[in-house]
Amino acid sequence: MIEETRGRIDYDECGSGPTIVLVPGSCSTGAAWRPVIAAWENRFRCVTTSLPGYGATTERRTALDTSISHNAEAIESVIRKAGGHVHLVGHSFGGLVALAVALRNRVSLASLVMVEAPAVGVLREEVQHYRTFRQMTDAYFADFERGNPEAIAAMIDFYGGPGT
Repeated sequence: MIEETRGRIDYDECGSGPTIVLVPGSCSTGAAWRPVIAAWENRFRCVTTSLPGYGATTERRTALDTSISHNAEAIESVIRKAGGHVHLVGHSFGGLVALAVALRNRVSLASLVMVEAPAVGVLREEVQHYRTFRQMTDAYFADFERGNPEAIAAMIDFYGGPGT
């Protein structure tokens, strides 16, 4: 665990070798990486965390400031604690956070890997795909604001298929 004035950040590590910092997506924790870490059979030093608001990582965003920079700052803290030149791997929204970390250039990265990052901004050229995404997102936020505790299911099903 990392303790900072802005709150706690999940931090766990295992294995030895080159360091890989693994960033999970929204609605997830570092535990999501366990099958990947097991498959690597301790050939790497794996550092896992959770994004702000998930696991034991304190939420840093506010209703007035939802900037991705709050997520990037937390991951930069994880990278600093891990030390050295790390390989940064992010899944889903964690991939977008990893990209933000790389673009900010405040920590040393050996490489960047984004897996299934929902970089929907690139879909602006693909008008129909972008429209479909916007409709899902708008419906999700409206459902959440109406107090539906299961609102996230629509987004998860959108990406993972019905019933995910």
